[in-house]
Amino acid sequence: MQLQWTAGEADVRCPVCGRSREQELLATTEVPWRAEPAEIVRCGDCGSVVISTVQPPSMYGDADWDWYVEQFAGIEAIAGMLVKVGAPPGARILDVGCGYGFGLDIAQLLFGWEGIGLDPSLAAERGRADLGLDIRSGTLDDAFEPEERFDVIFASEVLEHVPDPRGFLASVHRRLSDTGVFLMTTPDAGAVRPETPMTILYPALSVGAHEFLLTQDGLEAMLCEAGFAANVWVEGATLEVLAGLSPEALCITTPSAVVSTQDLIRYCDARGERAERGSALSVGMASRHLKFAVTGYEYGVAAAGIPRLRQAVRDRHGVDLDDPSTILTVADQRSALVVICYFLGVLALNHDRDPQSAAEYFTASAAVGKAQFGVYGLYPDPETPTYEFLSLAHRARCLAQFNAGAVPEALAQMDEAVARGAGDSDLAREYRVRVEREVAARRTRFGVSRSEVRSAAARVYRRLARSHVPGVSTAARGVRSLLGRG
Repeated sequence: MQLQWTAGEADVRCPVCGRSREQELLATTEVPWRAEPAEIVRCGDCGSVVISTVQPPSMYGDADWDWYVEQFAGIEAIAGMLVKVGAPPGARILDVGCGYGFGLDIAQLLFGWEGIGLDPSLAAERGRADLGLDIRSGTLDDAFEPEERFDVIFASEVLEHVPDPRGFLASVHRRLSDTGVFLMTTPDAGAVRPETPMTILYPALSVGAHEFLLTQDGLEAMLCEAGFAANVWVEGATLEVLAGLSPEALCITTPSAVVSTQDLIRYCDARGERAERGSALSVGMASRHLKFAVTGYEYGVAAAGIPRLRQAVRDRHGVDLDDPSTILTVADQRSALVVICYFLGVLALNHDRDPQSAAEYFTASAAVGKAQFGVYGLYPDPETPTYEFLSLAHRARCLAQFNAGAVPEALAQMDEAVARGAGDSDLAREYRVRVEREVAARRTRFGVSRSEVRSAAARVYRRLARSHVPGVSTAARGVRSLLGRG
């Protein structure tokens, strides 16, 4: 998606308040499903950001949902919202617009709630089969008995897809028990501005999928109008909500609660053990196990999960994770390999203390990220450019330890990635200074790096070892001692 920021007016109907004339035009972008570009406007009455066109549902296929299951689904964000509720085991949860069903699955496996999902999409069909969930295809008004109520209703990234948001909230209100909690997330319209990095703006707008984005004030007003007592806050580019039919219903909630690394790993293990061999789910759970363990500094746990990850990736992609060079042969560059290789690199660097192996994984991760940009002309998700940049930055750090001569080119590649939208220029400068200091610190008083000394000594030793000249063995031992000094 390439946005053309502009100024002017456009006639686009706002689903939030109904205004349709003389809206403030913010930007336009070309879309593949119609000749005219999509218009992105700010409503002159309610301040919502409205996108003029949505993509037909038929354009989403199995490959898109494979990608979602392997990499894109925000398991940690979903669990991070559910943990704020505080409902006891046995509580009844309704996951509205549940998609594949990860929210419902996490609610059951981590919190012991009894769940029903509601979604008519292909993703729901797959989740119903893969996860064994009760996912229905009706609406809030016709999929249940009239008197049926729920203790928890969850709507993660749903409201922005709904043509009638007020009607949706009224239906949620009717289905929530008197002491129940409604929790939801939706993108923040306040993030739509030229200075917002595309890695954040792209998923927030999701041109083709989202109808509109609300401001914090607009969402608070709409919830109040629907009869909710609500707590609304901004987290990054997302609005997060805990609401109930009365303020007392929110007493069991803890907005500051966070899900533990151990619980995330436990979920990945439980679901991964049941996943079909060679499935997108098997890769998605094994890769997230690695990600959560490494980010939580549980390096031993991460290492213990490598055999399952290795098997899952081999079965699905024909790639040997012990040989990162094979990753570059994968035809489908939308896989989770950019994430997997980054965290394998971090594990090799920080746990195994092996900068050479780490550099190989970082090289593979960055190559997959760059390839995705080459195929699509943009980064199709916010994770890929982030991990491409971090991989290039850490690769330069690794090279500073054993091949200082390759560092300038590595830093140049990092700068090229930043120029195409992967990473932040200020952060890149910080990494550059850090890497250059590491190189300088490893230089001898003769201006030669220790790694270069070791490399030269190794070459000399190999030559001496092959020589039959008397006395050379003594010299070889001297050179070998140099090699052992680091």
